[in-house]
Amino acid sequence: MTRTGIARLTLCGTLLLAACQRTPSPSSPANAACVQANAPEAAVTLVVDALRNDALETIPCRAVPPAMQDKLELAWREDRSRWPIGELPLSSKLPAILTALNGPAAETKLRLAFDHQFGGQTAELQSAARGLGLFAVRYIQKESSYQPDQRAHYANLIVALSDWSSHAPLGDRALGHQAVTLLVAGANASSIHDEAGLRAAGMRGSLRGLTPLYRNARQALALYGLSLDEVLSSVQASLKDQNGDHARVHVHYVVHGEPVDSDIAVERRDGHWYLGGMLADAEQALAAPQPQAMPSAVPAG
Repeated sequence: MTRTGIARLTLCGTLLLAACQRTPSPSSPANAACVQANAPEAAVTLVVDALRNDALETIPCRAVPPAMQDKLELAWREDRSRWPIGELPLSSKLPAILTALNGPAAETKLRLAFDHQFGGQTAELQSAARGLGLFAVRYIQKESSYQPDQRAHYANLIVALSDWSSHAPLGDRALGHQAVTLLVAGANASSIHDEAGLRAAGMRGSLRGLTPLYRNARQALALYGLSLDEVLSSVQASLKDQNGDHARVHVHYVVHGEPVDSDIAVERRDGHWYLGGMLADAEQALAAPQPQAMPSAVPAG
């Protein structure tokens, strides 16, 4: 695997954490935990709670109205959507990450690749992290596909992550090997191993199936001094202003000692509140064209 490939793997893994079954029966724990926000601030905290409690499969029912959930499931299975995973930066690399982590002798190969390309190069990697952070912020600021509140939030988050990574022992071989072991074990425990697996499992199934990888990736980041448990536990949400069914919630949390503040738009629909950015992304996914049917074969004359 090339240096670029490893860098993408590392960055994608980090970004997929910033935010990532079979359809549960009505009595399943997932459905029991699937509550909807009755106040603007709860639109934020309910999604955060899902991330903190490894309940990824409950994110759709916390983030969009019930009428949209089955439509999003269908759009996923028809390859028109990968919401909510598809809204994260560089999420298109997820199938490649899964393939690399589940390949033959993946742990040995990734350890060797780490040693060859990153081992003992902490200073160089920290410098690269600072440069990558600057590039990522500029990209986010110019990328028109993000909502304004998403753009500001992602930029602030990337600055904090860049500060962490510019001081983290990224080239430490022992930590690198431990992280590889955790990621490979998480990928093997996950039920989704490639793009075909994502398609077959559907939206809810993929979120549930990827939970072991998500859990182990959190542990891998903690090895380098970035505790996502602490980040998620530090989230504070407070109402900033409200105008009818639209409001803004001020969100504050701490990433490796660095405060991150953002104003998040929320919207009330059918009596419940949802994150405006996630709603807009879901609606865009549903607006994607329906797949075209293959033309019928013309009998030979």
